[in-house]
Amino acid sequence: MQIRQRKLKDDTSAPHINVRSRNIKHPRKLKKFFIFLIVLALCITYFLGLFANQSQWLDGIAKSLGYESVYHHAVIIDAGSSGSRVLAYKFRVPFTVFGPGNLDLVDEYFEQSKPGLSSYADDPAKGADTIVQLIKKAEFLTPPEKRKTTPLIVRATAGLRLLPADKAQQLIDHVARAIAELGYDVGSDGVQIMDGSDEGIFIWYTINLLHNLIGGSTMAALDLGGGSTQITYQLSNSETANFPKKDQFVVPAGDNITLYTHSYLKLGLLAARFGVFQSEALKDETQEFRSVCVDPIIQREQWTYANKNYFVSGAFRVHGSKRSAVYAACHAVVRRSVMAAVDWEPKKAPLGSVAAMSYFYDVAADAGIIDVMTGGQVSVSAYRKAALEACSTPNVDQPWACIDLVYIVTLLQDVYKISDDEPIYLFKKVNGHEVSWALGLAYTTIMNRIVITP
Repeated sequence: MQIRQRKLKDDTSAPHINVRSRNIKHPRKLKKFFIFLIVLALCITYFLGLFANQSQWLDGIAKSLGYESVYHHAVIIDAGSSGSRVLAYKFRVPFTVFGPGNLDLVDEYFEQSKPGLSSYADDPAKGADTIVQLIKKAEFLTPPEKRKTTPLIVRATAGLRLLPADKAQQLIDHVARAIAELGYDVGSDGVQIMDGSDEGIFIWYTINLLHNLIGGSTMAALDLGGGSTQITYQLSNSETANFPKKDQFVVPAGDNITLYTHSYLKLGLLAARFGVFQSEALKDETQEFRSVCVDPIIQREQWTYANKNYFVSGAFRVHGSKRSAVYAACHAVVRRSVMAAVDWEPKKAPLGSVAAMSYFYDVAADAGIIDVMTGGQVSVSAYRKAALEACSTPNVDQPWACIDLVYIVTLLQDVYKISDDEPIYLFKKVNGHEVSWALGLAYTTIMNRIVITP
């Protein structure tokens, strides 16, 4: 689905009109008439504004009077680098009188499986079957009679973007053939590798839809997957000159607005971890890594990345090394590796409130910074404090805690320019709904298919 739109230019071609003044013979009658028009206009404006801002109230009255809602469904597969997820959605069209129509999310189903689709590069038929099994688990949410009009969309992310082109295409072809037999509406572009910019835009849609911020003051969205990371936020007209044109997209969100979004391939959490280990290796082709970001108690810990097995050990440390020195040594290695992979960096922090998802959440939860069930507010300094602790405390249960926390500090601080104490809001769910780019894709797909009349 394409959501890019050409930016509309203001029409400045209207001719200038000269209005000549005239003598008025009946000023009192005309004055009364103009007062009547002004009062009438004010009343209309008031009631339009009243009803436009009371859509939920009007919808509730309409339902109590027997208004029958129209429902739409969508099934989205997120074929990520670390796992595949199915997200099935049920939307309803609320009753509206004034203003643009929209969709309310009333139900969803979420299920996931591991490993990710890219792990089946040498057995694409088996990989396709994992996708089919996920879709079948979500069948109950879409009535059989509606499946032929329900969009079924599979989008693979950085895991497939990192595969050789022929391997990735084999997986796409096998999945496309398999899901074509399930009775859903699978378009010609039903199975694709998702562009990083779309991933960023759709997660931005999701977080702002769930907080009911579309059309108002929106939140910036930071997403950290296994293979890539995305940053997306709204730009004002005066700010567009400071960002690359290729990273700007005009999207419908109330009015048409301009979003900045950038995807960093190979800077997802797992890809960045591999990049750091590789940068410390004595030779390019090796399965043995030794890192200053891993505690010396860890020796030959097996780790699988991109279908290959590696053994990682902690580098020797001088006995009694200060906590800050251990952190500094890891940060230096991580920063060097990360900045070498950065193809563009903004000059200042994201605009507005900042929401972060995926591995930003998971790493914080594992470190005890937030509640694993409810999320919460963090900051760069909170991640750094946890990193200082993790880098100097032997922990065989969490061997990658130091490097992952230091990486997140580096990404937020050195790449995204977020200051130490700026609040970052971490979400896994909002009002019971999974925070995933899949919701943004489902919403915009259905909105593009239907015309909602007031």
